[in-house]
Amino acid sequence: MTSSNLQRRAVALIDGMNLFNNAKRAFGYSFPNYDVVKLANIVCDRLGSRLVETRFYTGVPKQDVDPVKHYFWASKTAAMRQNGVIVYTRQVRQTRPPQEKGIDIRIGLDALALAFEQVYDELIIFSTDQDFTEINRHVRHVADQQGRQVRLISAYPVASGIKIRGINGFKQHPIPRHIYDQCIDPRDYRPRRNRR
Repeated sequence: MTSSNLQRRAVALIDGMNLFNNAKRAFGYSFPNYDVVKLANIVCDRLGSRLVETRFYTGVPKQDVDPVKHYFWASKTAAMRQNGVIVYTRQVRQTRPPQEKGIDIRIGLDALALAFEQVYDELIIFSTDQDFTEINRHVRHVADQQGRQVRLISAYPVASGIKIRGINGFKQHPIPRHIYDQCIDPRDYRPRRNRR
């Protein structure tokens, strides 16, 4: 690893539901069992960059609609905040299927704002959501205006035989199971009666 690689500052933006859905599809996990701090750090280590900030985004159902999931996310995001993660939650809309509203736009705005502020040289979005494709053009335009280069990376769980593709225009960074499993949170934030 060269000294220039060690100087590359990285920001991790984690789309919580997308990350979980990809881990479920690739590895069969039944609930969001990731430790985002470990995951962001291990991906940065593999890329040879220095993690400077981690942000996490997810929709959370109202307590009176889904008390189990509400409890889980309230507990898990509280633990993330204690570990220095900046957390954004939005209320899940009760449609069929339930929808997160405002998560994608918040991630996009943060990617652009942090580029303007020159916080990162490397942006890692833990998602495969193609809605983020537009971030590439806008972030690169900002960086060009500032006379610097940025690298955009799409990180996502992947398994043999499962077709999962990262965000178009981003450098692809698949996360195999042996890497993902090093980042499983040993704590179970579900209410005791709901654990298996």
